[in-house]
Amino acid sequence: MKRSLQDWASLAEIIGTAAIVLSLIFVGLQMSNNTREMRSAAAHNATQSLQELYIDISSNPEVAHVFRIGMSDPNALSKDDAFVYMMKIHGAVLTYQNVFFLGTEGALDASLHLTLIKTLGAIVPTPGFDWYWRQRADYFTPEFRVFIEELLISEGASKGAEIYR
Repeated sequence: MKRSLQDWASLAEIIGTAAIVLSLIFVGLQMSNNTREMRSAAAHNATQSLQELYIDISSNPEVAHVFRIGMSDPNALSKDDAFVYMMKIHGAVLTYQNVFFLGTEGALDASLHLTLIKTLGAIVPTPGFDWYWRQRADYFTPEFRVFIEELLISEGASKGAEIYR
């Protein structure tokens, strides 16, 4: 049986449609894999940033001492030590702001986001954080400031982690 030009055009249209559907499925799978990889990278970067901060503070006894005193009684610090404390706590809070936004944007696994953010409960109710926050709150986004201030209120009854008292 001889096929007409119309038959060949219809067959080409069917094949073209199938190719488009298969391409869309492939793109969807690639996007899903890309999203998974991006979330994994975000989790790694967020935890690594906090780990580096903890290691930096704990591996230097002088900085650890300044940080611990700064958390419990920042007014007891010399001007130079207060500066060191301010820079360390500011670095930490910038990292937490990043974790906050990764979590709220869905780029960070919800349970990891919650776990990392919960560690703020150890420092937010301390006198040192209050001293820091009164000086630096305006350096953060409005959404993060609201989050911290709500956390300050909800954690206010606590004194923070025992290590900082």
